[in-house]
Amino acid sequence: MMAEFDFAQVVKWMGSDVLVSGKVRGFKQNSREVLPGDLFFALKGEKVDAHDYLKEVAAQGAIGAVVSKDYQGERFGLKLIPVENANRSLQKLAKTVHAGRSVRVVGVTGSVGKTTTKEFIAMILEGKFRVGKTPGNANSQVGVPLSILNSEGNEEIFVVEMGMSLPHEIEKLIDIAPPEVCIITKIALAHAAFFPDGLEGIAAAKAEILSHPSTRLGILNHQVAQFPAAQNIPCLKMTYGLDTEANHSDFVLCREGQNFYAKEKDGRTSAFSLPFTASHLCENFIGAASVARAMGMQWSEIIPQAQKLTVYMRRFEKVERDGITFINDSYNANLTSMKAALSNLPAPRVGKKRIAVLGAMKELGAYTEQSHYEVAEIALSHIDYLLCLGEECVTMVNLFEKEGRPVEHFLEFDSIKKRIFELAEEGDVVLLKGSNSKKLWQILE
Repeated sequence: MMAEFDFAQVVKWMGSDVLVSGKVRGFKQNSREVLPGDLFFALKGEKVDAHDYLKEVAAQGAIGAVVSKDYQGERFGLKLIPVENANRSLQKLAKTVHAGRSVRVVGVTGSVGKTTTKEFIAMILEGKFRVGKTPGNANSQVGVPLSILNSEGNEEIFVVEMGMSLPHEIEKLIDIAPPEVCIITKIALAHAAFFPDGLEGIAAAKAEILSHPSTRLGILNHQVAQFPAAQNIPCLKMTYGLDTEANHSDFVLCREGQNFYAKEKDGRTSAFSLPFTASHLCENFIGAASVARAMGMQWSEIIPQAQKLTVYMRRFEKVERDGITFINDSYNANLTSMKAALSNLPAPRVGKKRIAVLGAMKELGAYTEQSHYEVAEIALSHIDYLLCLGEECVTMVNLFEKEGRPVEHFLEFDSIKKRIFELAEEGDVVLLKGSNSKKLWQILE
């Protein structure tokens, strides 16, 4: 159950002197999610101005709304709190509320596997602590403060996923909720259009999570540790990875037949099983386990919790449909995650085929053509048939055609959805993977 707040105190924390009374039972910025007693933040986006939905918010029972000070529209019976900037007021409120709680924060960022790693961390820590977490992929300048405000408030540890599209966005998030321990998963060409210096610039923006004075430990994927930006921040750091590529890290996951064991500087665990074998999920696990070790858990406490781990929605999720195995990895895509998905596809039934339905990767800027070409290169050795969606996929189509391999190119979603169910047969494996804007998960709806 979410914590309740005195409305007058909330308003005071935001720096307003508007006279109000009552209890705030939740905080929302999406008008469709408002419940009775909620305080609504009327945020202005590039496409939507939430002030246009105040009538709807009032009808759903909101106690009030935080609005821009220049709003001159109707009140609809709501108590309005005018502020200079609703987004900054939201962040200020969350920072104040968080500072009044005695909760330890684990921060999670990176380009690949953030949400899965966050979910794994929370599940493992629940074996010993009262744990809260940012829900889903609520990792933005809006999502993080709302997650804090809508939490129960009695957590011992709160796991915060911190995302960014531009430099200095993570700095703002760690100012709201300073992490005691943080983890950076692999760096990849995500949002590369906004970083002319490529991976180095992305790594520098992600490394902001290490920079708060309250942070005692940064746990880095072995790949991240190679970037100067991560090396230069004077925070104690440890590394993690798989024995196939990071055998000298502080935390290493090793495979032994169908089982695994974890290795640290002072020894190794007994063999144990995991609910998955895909390499990227195993890497997410050892990262999460490393955090749990840093928070004081023993392997004897971690391993039982590991048996409860499940893949998160649309992150390499296995779905059976009419005898066809769909691997729904459609939440988002970049070069690194595309390679991981293709490399870890399960085998189809004997005599059947692997089909990849790949949507274009977005926000890559100058790296667009080369990234799509590299995806096509690895796809050649892992799939039998390629279906592409989006103009950026021309490079992939050209390579497959050059190699004489079956490929089809689509610009409309409905066409590729129709085609996949014509092509796929019982016993086939179908990968759905692309940028979030392509909404490839709708193929299964």
